[in-house]
Amino acid sequence: MLNLLTIALEAHSDERNHHRRYEVAVGRDLLGHWVVTVRYGRVGQPLREMQFGSPDPEQARTIVHERLRRRLSAPRRIGCGYRMVGFAVASGVDATAWCPGGMLAAMLA
Repeated sequence: MLNLLTIALEAHSDERNHHRRYEVAVGRDLLGHWVVTVRYGRVGQPLREMQFGSPDPEQARTIVHERLRRRLSAPRRIGCGYRMVGFAVASGVDATAWCPGGMLAAMLA
């Protein structure tokens, strides 16, 4: 799979012992279908992985938006927010189509 976009997030709270990592990667497979790979788990441990595939880019975008929107609600749910620790985008790919500017700005704060 060719990774076109990768976003890595981490949430840390020493007092609650939360040290979480969350990654979303978007790419295409050999048949040209869109593939969204989600990796998550505790920092320093092997990450669990899920993959979602679709020939329709809108379905893939919806998955990415839902996953990132859920991470934005982390302060309310787990007591600490996610911050972006990694961002990679292939040339020619519009990252704002996959992750609206408001979401990116909120995760950089």
